[in-house]
Formats: sequence, C-alpha cells, structure tokens
Amino acid sequence: MSGQTLWLALIIGNSRWHWGTFEGDGSEPAPQGTRWLGSWHTTPLSEDQVQILQRHHFAPEAWRQIDRQVTLPPAFIAGETTWPAPIDLWLAAVVEAPVAWLANYPTLHPVTLGAVPLRDTYPTLGIDRALALVGAGDRWGWPVLVVDCGTALTFTAGVDQRLIGGAILPGLRSQFRALHAHTDQLPALDLDLSLSPWPQRWATDTAGAIASGILHTQLAGIRDFIAAWRADWPTGAVVLTGGDGTAIHGALTAQTPNPAQGIHLDPDLGFWGLEVCYRQGVGAVIN
Repeated sequence: MSGQTLWLALIIGNSRWHWGTFEGDGSEPAPQGTRWLGSWHTTPLSEDQVQILQRHHFAPEAWRQIDRQVTLPPAFIAGETTWPAPIDLWLAAVVEAPVAWLANYPTLHPVTLGAVPLRDTYPTLGIDRALALVGAGDRWGWPVLVVDCGTALTFTAGVDQRLIGGAILPGLRSQFRALHAHTDQLPALDLDLSLSPWPQRWATDTAGAIASGILHTQLAGIRDFIAAWRADWPTGAVVLTGGDGTAIHGALTAQTPNPAQGIHLDPDLGFWGLEVCYRQGVGAVIN
C-alpha cells in the first residue's frame, strides 16, 4: 500500500453503527482519489468497546477483541501488517452521546450538517439523510430521490446539490413494534424479509394481517412518492438504501416490474456522501 492511506468512515445511526473503509491517495490539502474497500455493520458499541478500538487505532486485531463474529472486508484485513497509526476516522452521527467517546482520538474528522456540500438545508435535517443525498447525486447523478428504508422510512430529494424536500414516516420494523406496543392483543412480529416470502394481501390470520397491512401499504406509499417524483423530474434517478432496501427493491420489482425499472439499489449511499466530504476536505481534525 505504498503511497496509499487507509481511512475509516463511521455513520452512527439510531439502531446500527455503519462502518466503511477506503484507501485514499493521501494528497494534500484535498485527496483526489479513493478506492472503496468495503463495509460492516454493528449494533451500538459500548464506551469500553470504543476505547479498545481507539487504543489499537481501529486495527483488525482490536475488532477481534470486542466481537469475534464481526466480518471485516478482506481488503481491510490485508492492510494489517502495515497498519497506519492512527488511522483517519471520518464520523457523522445522528446520536450524539458516542461522539464524546471519540473526542480524544487524534485524527477524528467530525462531519456536521453545515459541512456537507448540500444547499438549502434546514437546521434539523438529519446528517444521515444529507450524506445519502449527496452520495446518491455524486454516484447516480442529479436530480435524485433517495428512499431510505431503515428505522425510519425517509424520502429525500435533491437537484444540483440542492435539497428540495422530503418526508419521514416509521420504517417497517418500527411499525411492527409500535403496533405491538400500543395494543393489548396484537403479537410482536420480527420478519426476516430477506428470507420470508412477501405476504399475501388478503390474510386469514392475525399475524398475516399485520404483515400484509404494514408491508403492502409501505410499498404503496413508496410507489406513490416515486410517481410524484417522476411527474416532476422524469429523468431523475431513484435510489433505495437502508437495512430493508434490498427487500423493498425486490418487492417493487416483482410486483410492478415496469415502474420499478430505473430504481437503483445502493446500500452504501452514506459512505459515498462521506467520501465526497473527504475529497473536499470538509471534516477538520479536532485534536
């Protein structure tokens, strides 16, 4: 890896921490080229686990200490014999508490909403949405609509690196949990959408009726937003992302193959957004 520099991207979400790694050319002041090495995802880490990772500069050996089940990208592990110390960490977070645990890391590059190269934002816009939109525009072209199928289902639309608006509602699993939590007799469901067949619309049992109601209305809402987007921007891209993005994309394609044409699936949009920030050098080292 002579002349190349490994760096990490971390997006701290509501229910998962998303890790990615790149190889940059190390040029100053703003790197001009990067190579994607892969991603992995964890449940939220504890402060003790974060401290272990920091002490070892996020090297693969540190990951083995805190979680032997984590699957790291092979290209990331391959750099272990020439591990940079410390490795640059580019961080964006929608949950503030863990950011303080990393405050003393010497090469931390925190990226805030104001630093994301996106115009016409508003103060409470989630940085995860902003990064996904910038990443989608950079990778798939503007104008672009991002449909993030995660803890929340969000629609975020932009033109020429300018936010034009969006919408937020509970994601699939949030709806399942809410229905169970706020009713006396409805069961808790935790469907594995990657394995389970999409439920039939007219269910004949309670669990099936819950799955049908939530999943089919979610699809209908997504189709409606995509139709409205294409009415305004016929040539605009549509990109699905998030934990349930693969299942939603598959269902859209299976049920409505023609309207689903041109709907891209990209689980790494947030990382592409952080990579744009990296190339432009917008995340200042705070130590």
